[in-house]
Amino acid sequence: MVGPIIPSWDPDAADDPGRETLRAQVTGDIPRWYSPWVHLAFPSTIGIGAIVLGICFLRDLHAWQLLTVPLVFVLSNAVEWRGHKFALHRRTRVAAPLYDRHTPIHHRIFVAEDMAIRSPREFRIVLIPAYGILMILAMQLPLVTSLILLGQRNPALLACATSMGYVVSYEWLHLSYHLPPDSFIGRLRLVRILRRHHATHHSPRLMQRWNMNVTIPLWDWVRGTIYTPERAAAYAQRRERARGPEPAQS
Repeated sequence: MVGPIIPSWDPDAADDPGRETLRAQVTGDIPRWYSPWVHLAFPSTIGIGAIVLGICFLRDLHAWQLLTVPLVFVLSNAVEWRGHKFALHRRTRVAAPLYDRHTPIHHRIFVAEDMAIRSPREFRIVLIPAYGILMILAMQLPLVTSLILLGQRNPALLACATSMGYVVSYEWLHLSYHLPPDSFIGRLRLVRILRRHHATHHSPRLMQRWNMNVTIPLWDWVRGTIYTPERAAAYAQRRERARGPEPAQS
């Protein structure tokens, strides 16, 4: 568990003098037993294992059943967008721990101009909790079981495998954006392109509205939330019109 959050943070401020203090506090609260490589390897092993098992149990696969893969990928992308926007950036009673870990810690420590981790121990501030993939897998089991009971074993297995693959790709891509840009992975062209998209989201003034997809910004494109100055200006104008004129002072 991390220590208490430093409360004095103005996301609209040009500078955040408390950011380094928070970083030192959060990293200092990481337990000695914490292993960043186990944290990375555990969900990767579970996810890849689920994919391999799913593929191994496929039988008499038909071409139409392969449509499950792109359909589940698009659905996962939409769920990622919505979960990021409404659970990680809005504090609700149900998902309060997720918000507390994400917006006031992750987003305050990593900003657009300073995205890179400074040691592998900071994996803890970037990756989802290691047990998270087990929770995601457990949430799928009722649907997978129902499809199998209805005689749709192949679509059920493909859906589970695709979903697990999506979670693993989320973890790997997100971590890659927070690696030093001059590292081997950080220099990869695809990572550089996607890191620019994610770094824009890490601007404190933009994080609540823009670039919500962490993996592929497909649903950002669908929902019109890929940031451009023109799009942001138009959005600000719509909000201003919706608020209406200020009441006259008596």
